[in-house]
Amino acid sequence: MFVALLFLLMVTAVAFSFLRDERPVTRILVYAGIAAAITLMAGLRPLGIDKDSLQYYSYYLGNFDDMVEPTFIFISETVRATLGDVQGIFIVYALLAIPLKCFVFTRLSKEYFLLLAVYMSHFLILHDMTQIRVGAAVAFIILGFYFMVQRRRWLTAALFAIAVFFHITAILAFLMLLFRNNDMKIWHRVVLAFAPCMAFASVLYNIDFISLIPFGFVQDKLMLYEEIKDKGLADVEQINIFNAAIMLKMMVYYVLLWKYDEVKAHCPYITLLLKIFALSYICLGVFNFIAVFAARISELFGFVEILMVPLLIHIIRPVWAARLLILIYVCGIFLIDVLYTQLLQI
Repeated sequence: MFVALLFLLMVTAVAFSFLRDERPVTRILVYAGIAAAITLMAGLRPLGIDKDSLQYYSYYLGNFDDMVEPTFIFISETVRATLGDVQGIFIVYALLAIPLKCFVFTRLSKEYFLLLAVYMSHFLILHDMTQIRVGAAVAFIILGFYFMVQRRRWLTAALFAIAVFFHITAILAFLMLLFRNNDMKIWHRVVLAFAPCMAFASVLYNIDFISLIPFGFVQDKLMLYEEIKDKGLADVEQINIFNAAIMLKMMVYYVLLWKYDEVKAHCPYITLLLKIFALSYICLGVFNFIAVFAARISELFGFVEILMVPLLIHIIRPVWAARLLILIYVCGIFLIDVLYTQLLQI
C-alpha cells in the first residue's frame, strides 16, 4: 500500500504537468498537497520498510559510531528525551529536507511538477526515506545551487557549509563553486562528453585516489569505508556502472549535451547542470574501488538529474510526447529502485 501510494502520487505529478491551462491556484494547491503527503510518508514510514531505518534505530538507542555526525547525535538524543520514539527522528529529517527541496523546485523551473516527479522516482526514496542524513545535506546543497545560479556565491558557500553538518561528504559540494555558467565552446562540450567515459575506464585499473584528497577528515572517512570492505562487514563490492538506471541517466546527459544550444535558450543554467552531472559520474568511476563512498558522492551531485530530465520537453516534439517519455522514465527508475535495488520493501 505504501509503495503503491507513492507511485500514484508520482504519476499524479506528471499528469498535472500536462494540464498547463489549469488555474494557478489549483496547481499550487495540488503541488503543495503532494509535497505535504510525501513529507508525511517519509516521516511516518514503518520501521524497516527501507534499508537504513533499523540502523537509525540502533543509533537512537545510543549505539553511535565514528561515522555519525554531531547533528544526528543531537537530534537523536533530543527526540529520545522529548518524544521517546525513534519515529521522531524520521519526522524531523523529513520536515527539514522535503519541504525545502519542493520549494526550491518551484524557484528553479516552471515545470516544477516534472521536477517533483523525477525527485519522487529516486531521490525521495534514496535520500529522504533511506539515507536521511544525506537527504538533509542535499536539501541545503540544492538551495545553495539556487543561489549559485544567481551568482550569490558567498550565500551558496554558507549553505554548503550547513550541509556539511548533516553529512561530512557534503564538503565535496564546494567543488561546484569552481564551475562557471559561461556559454560552452565546442571543445568544452568535447571534454564533458569524454570525461565520464574516461572515469568509467579508470575502474579497470584499481587506482587508489585517497592520497590525492586534500582533506584529512575525508581521508579518514574513506579509510573507514576501506576497513569495512576489507573486513567483509558489508556488501561494498564495485558498482556495476553499466546498470540500466545509470545508462538511462547517461542517455539524458548526452542528449542534453548534444542539444546544448537549443536547451540553453530555455534553461540559462544548463552549463552548470552538465558540469555537475559530469562530476557526479566522474566520482562514481574514480572512487568505484570503495563502492559505498562512490555511490554516496555520485548521488550527492546527482541531484541535478532532477533538473535535467524535465528539460527533454524542450527537445522532443510534440511536447506531449516528451512528457509521456518522462513519465515512462520516472516509472522505470521507480520500479528499478523498488523491484531490483529494493530500496523499499513492498
